[in-house]
Amino acid sequence: MRKVLLLTALLFMTPLAAFADGTAAAPAVVPPDKVVEQTAKDLFSAVNSKKDELAKNPQELYDVAGKILLPNFDFEYASRLVLGQYGRSATPEQRKAFQDAFYKYLVHSYADALLKGNYSERNVQVEAWQPGADASQARVRTKVLRDNAAPVEVDYVLSNKSGRWKAFDVTIEGISYVLNYRNQFGPEIQQSGLDELIKRLNSESEKSPAPVSQTQGGG
Repeated sequence: MRKVLLLTALLFMTPLAAFADGTAAAPAVVPPDKVVEQTAKDLFSAVNSKKDELAKNPQELYDVAGKILLPNFDFEYASRLVLGQYGRSATPEQRKAFQDAFYKYLVHSYADALLKGNYSERNVQVEAWQPGADASQARVRTKVLRDNAAPVEVDYVLSNKSGRWKAFDVTIEGISYVLNYRNQFGPEIQQSGLDELIKRLNSESEKSPAPVSQTQGGG
């Protein structure tokens, strides 16, 4: 269930190309809560409309997710936060390699979870965003509604860079995915080294999954 929620959370984060007024003036910044709300609707509509096709071709789902995530989720910053102290001693090449490997690992690990679930925009309640003291960061609070179970609280942490909100962390029931992966990867880096972690993440991403219809078990 946590994998499904994390994938769902990450895939919400796509600022809208709409809202521009069509004039030469720069468009107004889309508030982060509106970004989450409208993107959830657009994403679920796109995936649910071709669920059978995506179930037969996971790579197409990876491509869809990648096009949504890569421009709008700040993987460079998130990767630095995940590496923590180990990023400071890494070379620029290692940091970039980890960023790329971590991105692929997240998308490939959780991509089929969205297909296995029965999610739509009706599953998501987005609370109105209240600006805080730091105008460059925002926390958007949402609830993921589930049948016969309590809602799950999912928060998105975003930063405003160059007039565009980008997510860099997702917190599910108070657990930060950045801190979760930092705690997971830290001992592995300490024992085997950053290059070995990068190699493992790439190897995991390159495994060819069975079609969703033939895969047993949940996400």
